[in-house]
Amino acid sequence: MSAEPMERLECHAHADELAAADDAALTAGARAHVHQCLRCQAEIANYRRMRRVMRSLADEPTPVAPGLEHEILSALDGVDGRSSTRVPTVAAATIGGIAAAAGVIALAARRRAVLRLAG
Repeated sequence: MSAEPMERLECHAHADELAAADDAALTAGARAHVHQCLRCQAEIANYRRMRRVMRSLADEPTPVAPGLEHEILSALDGVDGRSSTRVPTVAAATIGGIAAAAGVIALAARRRAVLRLAG
């Protein structure tokens, strides 16, 4: 076997450890391998960068479009072959607002009628 496939086997043997830990947490064998392997050094640098970006994303709220949930559920219904009978979020909120307003009007009218009868 040439040195290249042998080195790749060693890289593969340490791949899980490289993904899960920083340099300080590596075993002695993995640390020695990383010290002499440019491919694994680059891999560790990529993992560090990814962890840093993920930490920064975790601290910031992610804006979500109002109709995104409806679009996703409709797309899933399309994939499943179901007919989409969902009401979009905006439409549901509008219908809910109208129903609440109608309830307030009905209660006010009833109260007014009761006050007329009592007075």
